Amino acid sequence: MTLAFTRHSYGTHYELRPRGSAPVHVHRGVPEGWSLPEGCTPRFALAADPEGASPLAVVVRKNGGRLAVLTPDREQLAELSLPPRQKKWWRPLYEIHLPDGTVLHGREGTVPSLLLWLVQLPFYLLYLVALVFSDSPPPDAVTAPLRTAWKRPGQFFGRVAMTESARGRFRVRGDRLDHRVAYAQAVAKYWK
Repeated sequence: MTLAFTRHSYGTHYELRPRGSAPVHVHRGVPEGWSLPEGCTPRFALAADPEGASPLAVVVRKNGGRLAVLTPDREQLAELSLPPRQKKWWRPLYEIHLPDGTVLHGREGTVPSLLLWLVQLPFYLLYLVALVFSDSPPPDAVTAPLRTAWKRPGQFFGRVAMTESARGRFRVRGDRLDHRVAYAQAVAKYWK
């Protein structure tokens, strides 16, 4: 079964909206009374309820800098590895380390999305020239229409576990990746 969801940001609050089910709320820190494993600092919790009393998963930063995705029973679902902030400018690498030893690599900018970006580039430049000669304010932020795909290395077909479209929609193959890990990766990629 394929899970599709979108990520929405409301200032300091994130919400994930899976298609056909209730939203998942993201809260800073961990729920009250939740004990952390040794050497971990809290990041955020994913919960089905707006108050965050019963978390689906909790994300903590480990001593090595990776983010660990933990179940409410403190079982580790995966470790997330994010690129350093100063090296995020060209095709950053996001990694998901699963407990069975599998590593999913996610590079921003698949070949089809890079080709689409090259086709759209002349139109965007014309748009910027038109903005110079008009009184319109420039856009707040314009990003390239790049797609990110998290893949299992070594296989040619059927290796994509999760994709993110240019418009911020995530698609996850349920048999290849736990939905809680996908939610955590979607939030961790944009967490400020």
